[in-house]
Amino acid sequence: MKILAFETTDAVASVALYLDGEVFETVIDTDKRHAESVLPAAEALLAAYNLSTADMDAFAADVGPGSFTGVRIGVCMANALGAAHQKPVVAVDALEALAYPYRGQTVCALIDARNDNGYGAVYRNGEVLIAPCACVIADFTANLPEDCRMVGTATNDPNLPSASAVARIATERMGEKEIAPLYLKLSQAERMWNK
Repeated sequence: MKILAFETTDAVASVALYLDGEVFETVIDTDKRHAESVLPAAEALLAAYNLSTADMDAFAADVGPGSFTGVRIGVCMANALGAAHQKPVVAVDALEALAYPYRGQTVCALIDARNDNGYGAVYRNGEVLIAPCACVIADFTANLPEDCRMVGTATNDPNLPSASAVARIATERMGEKEIAPLYLKLSQAERMWNK
């Protein structure tokens, strides 16, 4: 199985190639915008293994929560490649991708959304205990299980979601023709418009 995965929800983007059980990842830490840097990084990664997007069995993207623009970039790239090659597209949320390396534990994935707000979810052994939601960080963390490991930008273990986790999770799911962003709250522009 060959899957090309995109993680574009935070300041540092990444792309990963799942190739028959192994994952190869490129982290894109550049001054360029994701829209300018992610696709060239994906093409370079595929070229390193003599592959093209046409060789993929599926495409996957982190659908958020995260940067509204970043989420749209990853979702649009995966959808466009899936449509162009008539291949399935798989959605993986950022909180699940954050928690993935800690399967086998109880994990609270928590992303900082500024002003004491965040996006959170809790998983135990890969199962969802608390579904992804927008939250006030102090309220969300007040009643977590004692054995809960906390990861993400709103914690002392400020990991970011990775394309390699998105790719591995995607191998466990059926794809769709199109995926959509996971927005847990309105964008700032939408909030201002509604005032």
